[in-house]
Amino acid sequence: MNSNSENTIPKDTGAEWTANWRSQHPNTVNAFLIPAVDFVEVLNEIGVLDDAAAAQAQANANNLNSKIRGYLAIDDSNTEKMIFVGTENVDGVYRDIIDGTIDGVTPTTLKSSASDPSTSGVFDFTDPCPPSCDSNSPLN
Repeated sequence: MNSNSENTIPKDTGAEWTANWRSQHPNTVNAFLIPAVDFVEVLNEIGVLDDAAAAQAQANANNLNSKIRGYLAIDDSNTEKMIFVGTENVDGVYRDIIDGTIDGVTPTTLKSSASDPSTSGVFDFTDPCPPSCDSNSPLN
């Protein structure tokens, strides 16, 4: 795993931001569980992963049935965000991997160096739309 933690935020910050979302949007969804293979396919489409690397990553993501949870959040400047954590299936429930642990316990099946103490495993690399929109997109 890349040890670059440039896009991580402390878990306490993530907890605060997601609490902000829940308090301002009490009757809506809080997060989305996303198949990791979907991220791989997007990265392949935009050229971050070449076809061979994407094929290997797709196979790994599918074999592991890997999923990512994207939480809706609102930061301290009242900007809406989406923050991401890896998950692991524990008895049919995808549990969040934060600080390299699931509920404070290091999982025995963790497939990466996610237990690296230099990162929380909580990632914020989003810009909301608006203002970061594609005005020509049929989805906007």
